[in-house]
Amino acid sequence: MLQLRHIEACHAVFQTGAITRAAGLLGISQPAVSKLIKHAEQQLGFRLFERIKGRLVPTREAEMMAPEIAKVFDQLGHLRRLGQNLAPHGQGRIRVGCIPSLGMSVVPDAIQRFQKAHPEISYEVRTQHTAQLIQSLMAQDLDIAVTFDPEPHVGIRAEKLGHSNLLYVGPAGDRNAQRKEIRLAEIDPQRLIGLMDSDPVGRLIDREMRSAGMAAAPAIQVQTHSIACKLAEKGCGATIVDAYSASSFKDRAVEILRMKPAIGLNTVVLHSDLRVLSRHSAAFIRYLKQACSAYSD
Repeated sequence: MLQLRHIEACHAVFQTGAITRAAGLLGISQPAVSKLIKHAEQQLGFRLFERIKGRLVPTREAEMMAPEIAKVFDQLGHLRRLGQNLAPHGQGRIRVGCIPSLGMSVVPDAIQRFQKAHPEISYEVRTQHTAQLIQSLMAQDLDIAVTFDPEPHVGIRAEKLGHSNLLYVGPAGDRNAQRKEIRLAEIDPQRLIGLMDSDPVGRLIDREMRSAGMAAAPAIQVQTHSIACKLAEKGCGATIVDAYSASSFKDRAVEILRMKPAIGLNTVVLHSDLRVLSRHSAAFIRYLKQACSAYSD
């Protein structure tokens, strides 16, 4: 039966290809690594490495085991980070994550106001997409995360910050000074710059188009809303994005219209159920709500 120390030695040799470098990586002596590898081979009943031209080369059996050993180390790394992050932190730091569009609007607005009231607080800000934010919260790498209506997730609590409507962003050449709104049926699906299905806004738009009997067939699909707006500015098509992203382009060469009927979504803050929010994080959420209100319809 392989023990964790055997697995560590094998993983180190996989990474370095040499007993000497593996010993340095593990912080033990070269003979100790050799002994662990030999003992692992005895336990398994087959060789793990062959020495070829001074380098340890994994056998076919070892190559088959390598991906599983890597998974074990990924899980160990996750466990170590979780243990470190569950330890009490200083109360003077807020670790906040957000999707890119909110990282260019709501989060900086909230930090600016909160900083004036609490100059002693430091911040760690990460920009990730929703699925990554949830993973970071579960690993306790973040205190809070700001995004749009995500799918429910066990161990994650969602709190509504605000509500806003999606906006159409199209090339300036399509501009009609009298027009303030546009219907979904007026948008050419072939010219639509779409958002990924993994994106909450992308899923919402896809549902709305299906309900309207339209087949979504975007020639361009992106992951980031600001990129969709930039492509619209370049005349590559039109897009439907959140109000936060659209507001960044209001003085640019684009046409920004309300959707009729309106397509709304919630902005939410997420945090883990595994730990109680610090008082500063809880206070910061109130500032996030205030920042969201500036973009509400």
